[in-house]
Amino acid sequence: MSVRESIDPNSSLWAWLAFDLWFYRTQRGLSLAQTAKIVHVTRATVSNWEAGRLRPRDTHLKHLDRAWDTGGHFERLYMYATKGHNPDWRKQYVQYEAAAEVIKMYHGKSVPVLAQTEAYAQAIVKAAGRTADAESEAKSRMKRQGVLKRRNPPYLWLLLDQEVLENVVGDHGVMAGQMRFLLELAEVDRVCVRVVPRTAGWHPGHDGHFQVTTVGGKGVSYAVAQLAGRLIDAGDESAILEVRFDEIGALALPREDSKALIKEILRRYE
Repeated sequence: MSVRESIDPNSSLWAWLAFDLWFYRTQRGLSLAQTAKIVHVTRATVSNWEAGRLRPRDTHLKHLDRAWDTGGHFERLYMYATKGHNPDWRKQYVQYEAAAEVIKMYHGKSVPVLAQTEAYAQAIVKAAGRTADAESEAKSRMKRQGVLKRRNPPYLWLLLDQEVLENVVGDHGVMAGQMRFLLELAEVDRVCVRVVPRTAGWHPGHDGHFQVTTVGGKGVSYAVAQLAGRLIDAGDESAILEVRFDEIGALALPREDSKALIKEILRRYE
């Protein structure tokens, strides 16, 4: 599946814009090179717009609206997209995650979805006051873990604050199962689990947890806020989070020391 084919136009306005650039061009029987001449850019630039790797400027879209007689369609899409009117960042991120080649996750308060046990997932949903949704939400989270069972699974890099291991979700039985699962994951090919010890002090991750994926050679990030997440598919912003992940990683314990700390904390729950 190409990067363009992985974009769901219903998921966000930026995805809709990328899709429509491809759709309107192909409906007119135009090549990438022919479209590039209209907006005075290279063929590769148009290809990157359609794949969502780059974003066009409003001036480019004005040229297209004029040349294709679309009544300002692309200008309006651009206006709303830049204002952040995207309804469901999480849905689009999960689609990227399913096709990712590399997934990097930093979490400071709880175990990330791809590393949760079903019992832990249920407990964390209940703790959020969504008791009625606990079972279905937990199963949905387990389904997302299917990405790790693909024939060619992504490389998964996990950075967890020590607080994640010590913050009791559910009860000690749930936490013991979760610690064992983290230790199992740490032994899987293409998975790296490292812990940032309390002694590291403040670090850039304390601003909130985030995830960085690479899909089709493109970096896409997902930063989580109190009431919602934000998908970051602009290359420069995603690159900043890549650097932050490395900065946090520089403070984390090596793999073996991380496993030793998880085992130590496991003994507290047994």
